[in-house]
Amino acid sequence: MSRFAGRRAIVTGAAGGIGAAVVARLLSEGAAVAALDRDEPALERLAAAPSLHRVAGDLRTPETARAAVAKAVGLLGGPAEIVVSAAGVYALSPAAKVEAQDWDFNQDINLKAPFFVAQAAVAARAAGAAAAAQPMAIVNIASVGAYRSGTGDAALSYSASKGGLVALTRSMAAEWAPQGIRVNVVSPGVIDTAMVRIMDDPDAGSAWLEARVPMGRLGRPDEIAAVVCFLASDEASYVTGAELIADGGYMCR
Repeated sequence: MSRFAGRRAIVTGAAGGIGAAVVARLLSEGAAVAALDRDEPALERLAAAPSLHRVAGDLRTPETARAAVAKAVGLLGGPAEIVVSAAGVYALSPAAKVEAQDWDFNQDINLKAPFFVAQAAVAARAAGAAAAAQPMAIVNIASVGAYRSGTGDAALSYSASKGGLVALTRSMAAEWAPQGIRVNVVSPGVIDTAMVRIMDDPDAGSAWLEARVPMGRLGRPDEIAAVVCFLASDEASYVTGAELIADGGYMCR
């Protein structure tokens, strides 16, 4: 397949499990990809490809997010038609012990960064008439944690950031649709990445999955990448402001 031949993409959190899977899928379907992550050694471990451009940077402030996007646009040779915000953190603290730095860490990466990355990418697109005439797709990665804290983790700040991202996506979609920009969000369930610690105790983890996830297993990063790439593709040309939940049925119970 070559759904993205000739297209330029920016992926944040590109060295993480879901981000790396999105990068691999986009590359396999013909896109040129700027892979953004603050973990430079992990970025270097991404499989080399002629159309892969690594950008090391921290997205915690608007200034650093804009600088990272500017570097990505330069390496790609033009504005991105696809932006995927997969960067995310999972900082936990019980409600009674949450401090400002705990709260801000989740909000800065999970909620604020996707907006300022998208804002910078949209501005770069608008700077040229040819680029502004092309359709653009933005896909944010939220979580079923936006709706439910079901693993016993003290994840209220994380959940708030992901709930905010769902609402933010709808607002971005409504405002930018007249410019030919679609914005959607994917909410994964429990996915087999380094962030998910449910299988640290295999017996307890398996019992939880059997009880709470109808499909009875963790999701794979490549399964989320497939959903993201559908929303980024022309196959979803009339889809904007939507949330696609990919959770093995977790929200059904």
